[in-house]
Amino acid sequence: MGASGEFALIAKIQKAFAKAKGRLKVSIGDDTAVFEEKKGRSLLATTDMMVEGVHFTSKNSAFKVGQKAIASNVSDIAAMGATPTAFVISIGKPASIRASWLKRFYAGLLKLAKQYDVVCIGGDFSSSQEFFASMTILGEVLPNQVVTRSGATAGDWIAVTGRLGGSLWRHHHDFTPRVREGLFLVKHVTPTAMIDISDGLVQDLSHILKSSKVGAVLDLGKIPVSSDAKKLAKGNSSKALERALSDGEDFELLFTVPPWQKIMLEKSWRKSFPKVPLTWIGKIEGKKPVIWWTSMGKVVAAPKLTRKGFSHF
Repeated sequence: MGASGEFALIAKIQKAFAKAKGRLKVSIGDDTAVFEEKKGRSLLATTDMMVEGVHFTSKNSAFKVGQKAIASNVSDIAAMGATPTAFVISIGKPASIRASWLKRFYAGLLKLAKQYDVVCIGGDFSSSQEFFASMTILGEVLPNQVVTRSGATAGDWIAVTGRLGGSLWRHHHDFTPRVREGLFLVKHVTPTAMIDISDGLVQDLSHILKSSKVGAVLDLGKIPVSSDAKKLAKGNSSKALERALSDGEDFELLFTVPPWQKIMLEKSWRKSFPKVPLTWIGKIEGKKPVIWWTSMGKVVAAPKLTRKGFSHF
């Protein structure tokens, strides 16, 4: 992409968000963006990358890759019980990626940004050996409503939204970040810990357990296995369950709540999110960050997993 193409694309993005309202005082076109702080709200920031050959290939739909670039970041904000507000994105473009592909990538990104009312406030372009997109997204939340990974305590119930596994079939490009669900949880109950499932149920639950310094008991019969996991497993229920435990990129919410809030949440959840399953998969127990397993009320050996979740190393 030549200089004129690069700046033309920047101008197009700038125009798309020219009418952004609220606390954005200086947008794209200056050395930095200026974002007015709002009293009584906590500011969140998280960053994530999309790398060709790791998260997608150039044969994937550019539009969907663009959607995923922002959706995965929005999902991180949702896992804190917060509202996404703005983002910056930096692109590394190899010669093999055409300008038309990049424009479709941005079309997907901007469509989802508008859907979640998230404003692009800047970024950068560079040539590179492979395509990558690095995004930093901002969010906000009331200080007393932010949910971390470190608050789970003994007796808490463990819940998950949606169904798990088989993300490679289609889900990792077509998922819906659980922003509404996260905001609902912090408004109606008191989640003690929460995380979005990006690296697999077992691995992401382990993050909560280590941060909270607790253990967990999971019921294998309660794990919500997706239809895509079953398709990829070709009818092998054990393989389908393994995928639900370790595939990753489900981008569902995994959270814990005090026992007295369980029934109350069940009733309000069904009314507010009739199409999003809420499943209780176990409880927080013990003081060591270990997962114990049960099936049909009996303690069983840990399932044999080919891998416990996605890892970059």
